[in-house]
Amino acid sequence: MQVNRETVNQNVLISVAGSVDIYTSPELRGELRLALEKKSPRILVDLEKVTFVDSSGLATLIEALQKVHEYQGKLVLYGLRPAVLSVFQLSNLDSLFDIRATRDAALQG
Repeated sequence: MQVNRETVNQNVLISVAGSVDIYTSPELRGELRLALEKKSPRILVDLEKVTFVDSSGLATLIEALQKVHEYQGKLVLYGLRPAVLSVFQLSNLDSLFDIRATRDAALQG
């Protein structure tokens, strides 16, 4: 898995590629933690290049969502491939997360 973080205006954009699983989710958690410590008003997570997410990957994103709500920030996921989106839908997490189709939609919403 590869994780990159950049700042776009006041938003933090975290791009993820590969599988987010028990072995790689700690790296994603670390990048999210840095954005959360700065209390970034919006954290955008680009999942366009993610091919697989397991329960530990979901737990990492849920943890970030809970922490961002503590300071009234916003976490937006975007670019989910159909296989990854179906994991969110099957676990009913698509109703919990703000999921957008594209980067532009995530930046606007």
